[in-house]
Amino acid sequence: MSFNFVKRMLLAIMLIFVSFCGIWLVVTNPQPIHLNLLLLQIPAINSGLVILLTFVFGCVVGLAAAVVIFKILPLRWQLRQSQQQIAELRKQNAKPPLSL
Repeated sequence: MSFNFVKRMLLAIMLIFVSFCGIWLVVTNPQPIHLNLLLLQIPAINSGLVILLTFVFGCVVGLAAAVVIFKILPLRWQLRQSQQQIAELRKQNAKPPLSL
């Protein structure tokens, strides 16, 4: 085993341990939260669970936005350019032949 492999494994173990400790502190928080949204009232829920769920929801929304911004929008732009080029070529080919 090389030094880089050992270093990466220790870093991965430390990151997993720190993540586990953070999640443990959030989930075991005993303070309840009453959520009152405009049209929805949610009874008392563990505040750690609320924080964890909003974090996961934010990650999912962020990943979806990143996919739209970095994958779909450039493809739409390329498709629009191709359609404009096709329309331009069709106009060039649609001209009537010269009459003599």
